[in-house]
Amino acid sequence: MANIIYLTLKGQKQGLISAGCGSLDSIGNNYQRGHENEIFIYSLQHLMTREQHVSHHPVTVIKPIDKSSPLLA
Repeated sequence: MANIIYLTLKGQKQGLISAGCGSLDSIGNNYQRGHENEIFIYSLQHLMTREQHVSHHPVTVIKPIDKSSPLLA
């Protein structure tokens, strides 16, 4: 079963990166009331292996093009 994921992202220098990402102006008809300052996530992948020591691999996020895209590029 799929889960709906919303991400709030804050940078130390940029401040709230996800500001306005869920707004009608940013993503059009995918807009959801109450999630205007969050990034809608389509897919999230994370891998963890335990060969000798626990090892976390990079997190992969797939999201629509929105106001945060230029800041994350």
